[in-house]
Amino acid sequence: MAILVHSTSPAEDKNRWGTTWECFGDGQALFGRKFKLDVCAEPATAKVDRFITSLEWLEQRAGNYFQRGIGFTANDFNPNAKIVGFDSLELRWENDFWCNPPFDLKQLFIKKAYQEAKAGLSGMMLLPYEPATTWWRELVDGKATAIYEPDGRYNFFDIDGQTKKRGVNFPSAFVLWTPHHMHYTPKIPFMRGVAKAMGHNFIYPLQEVA
Repeated sequence: MAILVHSTSPAEDKNRWGTTWECFGDGQALFGRKFKLDVCAEPATAKVDRFITSLEWLEQRAGNYFQRGIGFTANDFNPNAKIVGFDSLELRWENDFWCNPPFDLKQLFIKKAYQEAKAGLSGMMLLPYEPATTWWRELVDGKATAIYEPDGRYNFFDIDGQTKKRGVNFPSAFVLWTPHHMHYTPKIPFMRGVAKAMGHNFIYPLQEVA
């Protein structure tokens, strides 16, 4: 999930953008094995067959004490992906996690990923690449295991998980988290499409029906 900087799209939609399969495949190829848990997704945008979604997504549909829900539709149920929890920031993650966080919550998710790595887990994040910012220097540099810099910008899916956004005006990078790091975070450049170039075919049933 990502955001378009300085756009006029509703913030709720921008925070729910999905990862494209090409981008996800590259991240998985760089990680070296299949991801087992998508810690920040919705049924339409999930990239792994087990995922955690937000309480806001559930309450919008089911309602709560203060408001009536809008109800569930067929698109809210993905037969190839299972919701295994709500509110990733309050749950323990699992090894081999994938995370493309909402832009507005990215710093909280980065802190959470660092905590999980210190607890022994490994995973990969897709983040807006802003190495000159204070939050990047404080939360990523010296804490993450590696930063993978693509040769250009990745596109994103809209909240339906199918329609590609156009004119994405910010770069992204993959950030690797592992229990082992040297307090120095190397930056590793790579060419987009690395999964295809390496002959990797990380295809889930989710992609086959997307």
